[in-house]
Amino acid sequence: MGCTDVPAFVKLWVYSIQGIFYEICFTAMFNFILIKPDFKLMGESSIWSVFIYGMGGLLNEYFVYNHIKSSHRVVRMVVNLVYTYVWEYSTGAVLGVFGACPWDYTERRWNVHGLITFEYIPAWLVAGILHEEMMKLMQGLCWCREKATGEKKQVKAQ
Repeated sequence: MGCTDVPAFVKLWVYSIQGIFYEICFTAMFNFILIKPDFKLMGESSIWSVFIYGMGGLLNEYFVYNHIKSSHRVVRMVVNLVYTYVWEYSTGAVLGVFGACPWDYTERRWNVHGLITFEYIPAWLVAGILHEEMMKLMQGLCWCREKATGEKKQVKAQ
């Protein structure tokens, strides 16, 4: 059996699930604390989030994290925060062209074109730290597979 890095398509799904999970938890808690206490804790997301979080996480790993992972944690946090806002703004702008952007921050303080709001800096910092831990985990895993011939080694009983 050979051992390789976890394939990109697996990381894409892991980062998608991670992001959607955080988004649903965040919206549920945000609504509970600031809008109306409802113990159903109903969070919300969008199918677009599968792409946004998955591809955003994958690109972050390959083009950002791999280049700064030896930097001080504070530097990594700031770089990840900037990356997150650029990614959120750009994906929101592209979806907005088609009338499909699932968020609108125009009513929020410190928003930029309704696509990002700096009110969420603390939440994005925490999400960035958690995502960094997931990237470390994904990079530390060994993806094992059988040889392409499909042959299995016989184990002799001793």
